[in-house]
Amino acid sequence: MKKIQLILALPFIISSCQKKSDYSKLTYNQKANELIQQLLINDSCNCVMEISDMPMIKTSMVENPRFDIRKEIVKKLHLKSKEQLDSLENISKSFILDTVFLKRKSITIIKRDSITISNIIKDHGRELIKKCPNGVLSFTKPILYEEGRIALVDAKVAFFSCLSSPLKIYNYRNEKWVSNDN
Repeated sequence: MKKIQLILALPFIISSCQKKSDYSKLTYNQKANELIQQLLINDSCNCVMEISDMPMIKTSMVENPRFDIRKEIVKKLHLKSKEQLDSLENISKSFILDTVFLKRKSITIIKRDSITISNIIKDHGRELIKKCPNGVLSFTKPILYEEGRIALVDAKVAFFSCLSSPLKIYNYRNEKWVSNDN
């Protein structure tokens, strides 16, 4: 009798696990888009750089291999281990930018492959400046923690700064993302 109950319960348990995984990816995508939308609105920016397919950690390791971003993120988010960070970053791989919002707000997406040094040198960046007079914001895929209540994102003005911006932490309070400047 117990074997039959176990066999009947097994499909339910397996399907419950799958639903939770899908839910967390949907929640991640919604919260990450809310954060990016708020940052774009607060910055009154009219252009955003196409978000790289690479996660934040890999992007940082390519741009600055000497900087241990994994250690920095574990410290900033007070994570227990780098394995916990791997799990959070794995969810961020499924991020899809809400282009409907961008179109509604007349925010232009600048394709990464359309920007090359030779193109900028040819016209001295005039075309980009004409298209994006307020600059171009560049984002990495945010890392969300504490069920989407804490976010870490690397957001900066693209092309116009050689300096790396610090990773910013945001807390979700009262239906808004608030910068945690510490």
